[in-house]
Amino acid sequence: MSKLPIVAIVGRRNVGKSTLFNAIIKQRKAIVDAMPGLTRDILSYNVEYNSILFTLADTPGLDLPNSSALSGPILANAREFLARASVIILLLENPAPEAFDMELAEIVRKLSIPAIIAINKMDSRELLENMTNFYEMGFPDIVPVSAMTHFNLTLLLDKVLDLLPVKKTTRPQSDLKITIVGRPNCGKSTLLNSLIGYNRAVVSEIPGTTRDSVDEDFSYHKKRITVIDTAGIRRKSHITESIDYYSLDRTIESIRRSDVVVHLIDATAGLTETDKKISDEIMKARKPVIIAVNKWDLIEKDHTTFKAFTDRLTFQFYKASDFPIISISAKQRLRLHRIIDTALDLKERASSKIETSRLNRLIARIQDAHRIPQLQSKIKIYYATQTNTVPPRFKLFVNNPEHFRKDIIRYFEKSLQKELDLKGIPIDIQIEGKSRKKK
Repeated sequence: MSKLPIVAIVGRRNVGKSTLFNAIIKQRKAIVDAMPGLTRDILSYNVEYNSILFTLADTPGLDLPNSSALSGPILANAREFLARASVIILLLENPAPEAFDMELAEIVRKLSIPAIIAINKMDSRELLENMTNFYEMGFPDIVPVSAMTHFNLTLLLDKVLDLLPVKKTTRPQSDLKITIVGRPNCGKSTLLNSLIGYNRAVVSEIPGTTRDSVDEDFSYHKKRITVIDTAGIRRKSHITESIDYYSLDRTIESIRRSDVVVHLIDATAGLTETDKKISDEIMKARKPVIIAVNKWDLIEKDHTTFKAFTDRLTFQFYKASDFPIISISAKQRLRLHRIIDTALDLKERASSKIETSRLNRLIARIQDAHRIPQLQSKIKIYYATQTNTVPPRFKLFVNNPEHFRKDIIRYFEKSLQKELDLKGIPIDIQIEGKSRKKK
């Protein structure tokens, strides 16, 4: 295997770099002590997180006194090492930046390497109010953490993976993962075969032929596309065999690991109750959706037929209006390119990221609009950050989480969708904070 990308932790002495290093690698490899400057060499350890491999490095504090005989060689070695890093974690400490932190920030900025500012020693929710002290440093990603209590370490690692220019894994990376779902015999396996250009999945008129999820890769305009055919999802009342339960579980898992879900509907049958149940499973996974109306070649039609069909579809199921609807014929390979083009566009928009400082200004503006349903005065958001993409996920650190009812969360979801051009893409908002103790 070629060399792994390096993620380097840098900062002043005694801000907690070694504690953070040990917490991430889950070993006491770096010596931790209250005496500043103990780390002189660069410690490194190979880390696997979410199937991605990288080398994590703990570096010496860069504010070593010039009087030290070792200062010159240590600093020269550390700076040479940093120049080879793929991502830098600049570790600062609550409650505010110190003078040397500004110098460090400038050193990191001149390296032109993707960087995250991590604010350590955020050991209670109330301390999150101090995050505003760090926004003016000019970095897009600022994450509050506690190396001691492991607070927000997964969030920090998620952001590290986002910034890695090369993601080393044991398997090839796909540019797009599409999962095809639908009720039995709606044409899922035919669509898979037509997309990849040969018969990979068994096609039969007998419903339920596909029992397992089938993954297959193909190339489209120099992009690697993974398409996943799934077993037809039946209504739960119709699941009688144990193998059907396993098929359903695998289908739901395939939905979760995809970027975009293609919900295949049989044009000759129209929308069924089973289709609505399938849509509910997709909604639970918060995935972008394309509704593909299959067997369109079997429908007698004129220039008004498709509009009439989509109008009836949205009347029967209002959620359908949020998603692109495409008429296709998997058997005749009609308009299949539109599925891929639309899926690529959905993934690109669902992959959009917003800078932490901009997000917090936006959240403040939404609150100041005074349109939040009730409880306006009792709601306070200390800090907001984007935790993931596809779909976009946001975490809000708040004062009274019990006041964030479904309608209030829905209000923030709709507001963010409008402001961030995410219409038609589900977003997920997580609320975190201390609930009041019961008397």
